[in-house]
Amino acid sequence: YREAAEIFLNVTSKYGKSQKAPDALLRLGTSLAALKEKEAACAAFGEVLRKYPKASAGVKAQVDREQKRVKC
Repeated sequence: YREAAEIFLNVTSKYGKSQKAPDALLRLGTSLAALKEKEAACAAFGEVLRKYPKASAGVKAQVDREQKRVKC
């Protein structure tokens, strides 16, 4: 999960305007949650909605599910 988190962070940093950026940020949060880094995971999930208000409904729904699962 650590390596995955680093890669997703890299994608969101370098390709922030990409269509895949909201999904990469969501996956970063999921990876951080798996690493028991709840605070960082919750921050990533919150950032998806703040930074990408026009993200797809599917991504937004997944963020909502993950926030509930991790108890953000």
